[in-house]
Amino acid sequence: MMRSARPEVLAPAGDRAALEAAVRGGADAVYFGLRGGASGASAAPSPFNARARAANFDAAELAETMRFLHAHGVKGYVTLNTLVFDDELPAVRAAIEACAAAGADAIIVQDLGVMRIARAIAPGLPIHASTQMTCTDAAGVELARSLGAARVILARELSLDDIAAIRRATDVELEVFVHGALCIAYSGQCLTSEAIGGRSANRGACAQACRLPYRLVVDGALRDLGDAAYLLSPEDLDATDVIPDLVALGVASVKIEGRLKGPEYVGATARLYRAAIDAALGEGAVPGPADREAALQAFSRGSGPGFLRGVDHQRLVDGRTCDHRGLEVGEARGAGRRRGHEVVVVRAARPLARGEGILVEGSFAGEGEIGGRIWGLWIDGREVERAPAGGDVDVWLGPDRRLPDDVLRGTRSLRGRRVFRTSDPAAAREVREALDRAPRRVAIDVRLEGRLGERPRLSAVADGGAAAAVEVDAPLGRADRSPLDEATLRRQLDRLGDTPFVLRGVGLSLDGPALVPPSALNRARRALVAALLEASHRAHPCAAAPAEDLVAGAVPPAVEPPPPGLFVLCRNVAQARAALGAGASGVYLDFLEMVGLGAAARELIAAGASVAVAPPRIRKPGEEKIDRYLLSLGPAAILVRSLGALLDTTPGVPRIGDFSLNVTNKLAAREVLSRGLAAFTPSFDLDAAQLEALLDSPFAPFAEVVVHHPMPLFHMEHCVIAAVLSEGKDHRTCGRPCEEHALSLRDRAGMDHPLEADVGCRNTVFHAAPQSAAHLVPRLAQGGVRRFRIELVREDAEGARRVVEAYRRLLAGEVAPAEVARGLRAEGSYGVVRGSLRVLQA
Repeated sequence: MMRSARPEVLAPAGDRAALEAAVRGGADAVYFGLRGGASGASAAPSPFNARARAANFDAAELAETMRFLHAHGVKGYVTLNTLVFDDELPAVRAAIEACAAAGADAIIVQDLGVMRIARAIAPGLPIHASTQMTCTDAAGVELARSLGAARVILARELSLDDIAAIRRATDVELEVFVHGALCIAYSGQCLTSEAIGGRSANRGACAQACRLPYRLVVDGALRDLGDAAYLLSPEDLDATDVIPDLVALGVASVKIEGRLKGPEYVGATARLYRAAIDAALGEGAVPGPADREAALQAFSRGSGPGFLRGVDHQRLVDGRTCDHRGLEVGEARGAGRRRGHEVVVVRAARPLARGEGILVEGSFAGEGEIGGRIWGLWIDGREVERAPAGGDVDVWLGPDRRLPDDVLRGTRSLRGRRVFRTSDPAAAREVREALDRAPRRVAIDVRLEGRLGERPRLSAVADGGAAAAVEVDAPLGRADRSPLDEATLRRQLDRLGDTPFVLRGVGLSLDGPALVPPSALNRARRALVAALLEASHRAHPCAAAPAEDLVAGAVPPAVEPPPPGLFVLCRNVAQARAALGAGASGVYLDFLEMVGLGAAARELIAAGASVAVAPPRIRKPGEEKIDRYLLSLGPAAILVRSLGALLDTTPGVPRIGDFSLNVTNKLAAREVLSRGLAAFTPSFDLDAAQLEALLDSPFAPFAEVVVHHPMPLFHMEHCVIAAVLSEGKDHRTCGRPCEEHALSLRDRAGMDHPLEADVGCRNTVFHAAPQSAAHLVPRLAQGGVRRFRIELVREDAEGARRVVEAYRRLLAGEVAPAEVARGLRAEGSYGVVRGSLRVLQA
């Protein structure tokens, strides 16, 4: 396998200031999103950018942005990393054409249909498969390659061992996140924002529901977890110490998260990882604590290696942090009045200075937090500008920040509360000054060659490979004395201060002692710089195929559609028996443990039932054995839930694509069906109108529509059950409390959302209220949809029977949709309330 000698440092940019900070900080590449239409005429946020709330970049200025980056030897990747709908495909085409014309070095893509459009209209424009594609094994990487991806951005939940296994199995470029915020849910598999807040994470409008407080309900009773409220809010990623391992693995790119963060953060983190990679390659010193602290001070919720060192359920989420805290600087010892000021007494573990911002940690969900900017510091009654670490210091937060009465009276103690430095103006200033002192320059080697009496040729080659040559506008003259030499030429050419270049090497190839008029060399130097800038930039040609033609050609394969029916996904055998007894055409078994699933499958198959199996939604290296075991049971079908599984072959066993494949348009539907699926499940990102539009087509008989389910909100590697009910780090040491208890998370509105583990020990939080698409069923059936699905979570046998019976009668025309919805007290929508997928207007 090929190995990258030097991973690139890939930095985020939410605006021009952050982009320039990334360049000055030493980033090799920058990724950013567009705002407005591809023509630049619209100011509306792009629906194809997963960070719609960032300022982003105007498409009309994209070419200038790319020229700036290329002039400084930096690549630019444009994010088109959301799901798209059929009526948006022409706009997607325009965005791709704008990226190609501007010379973007790659586009970052999630949607399978968008990948097909990009390959068709701009075959020379590289595609990077977004982490939103949830690639977690080598098969997923190879699937992305087959769609045209030159690079795959791996899921953040992978360990170094997982990455190593993928690296051994494929030579596709791999990109790994190394710094910044961690999503608690697998990217591309989180449906919480749309289900609860009417905003889709897969459409660029994550509402960060994972950063909200929740209470734990165990077996129906609230469990006191002390101050732990943010049960789904992980600490941030800081993989500085892991860089040597990633370099050794041949990772192509290390990625910094943070398109919503400012230039100080971007510059500090780019510098940190630039130094870490250089050190890993033996080209510089290992970054010191000050470098790391500068990055963490800019933004941090606490930091650690994430999943790169393996799963650690006890560390990832401390439950007390949901937003920026910065660096921990000590602990509170109390509060009082000193010298007419209300002060907090802090035992400083790090120095404190006037002007810094601090936060004294509160209790549950931040209640009682005390924060502000330091106005005064006293040590032993003596006012100081700066307090050293190691002693107690009185901290005054100014005349406008009054301490709570109960704290001053001593009825509520601050003693032992952690204290954080949230803002350090001096450190931010140092970062800005360091960036200002380090303008990014590209080294060039220049050569002058020619014959006496002829115009010489001045050429240059830049780091990165750009090359150019110009003809000097004066002939070489014979020098009777002081002929042109390399030192003289260097002095003449080394006047590049206002350009992005720095002169490195100089060469001469002349056929005798010669001279060139200095004015001619000056003109040639300026012309060479212009030629180099032009050579550094290259547009990608586009084909003429309209997006409408591509969509018109997106039809199902010429095969018979799968048999019709009402199918029920069950999570225990009692549900399966009840569903079949109520008239279900078949069941899917999706159990926590394999032994019980195997026994249930054999029992139900022996009774003549149609039994399909559902593997986990995530498949990591080595977990293919779960799929093999499920197939050994002789199922009637198997759900395909991950992209890698699309490459599997299951002779004699039909494969049904699940909602997790994120099919939202006809091109994506065509793509998954062309991989041998018998049917596909439309994405839950579609509202009712969009679903009907997708299926008002020849794809209707090949769709399996989920008509009743509690929405799966978060699907995550982190096990909340192990974290709060055990002391175990992973499945080997947790004692499997998931088999003994039923857990839910209670939100601020008092709704209890079931929390379930799967066979891979991953957790899913389901919405408390089941959602029904009963009102759509008659129109969908009339339009040609023949397969419908119900998904159960915690229904008992009687509850399962009632749900299945209601939809069986609806499909038979015996009851009206409204009667079904009323009878089941379900919320009427397909997946989410209609209109929930509007891009957030920021």
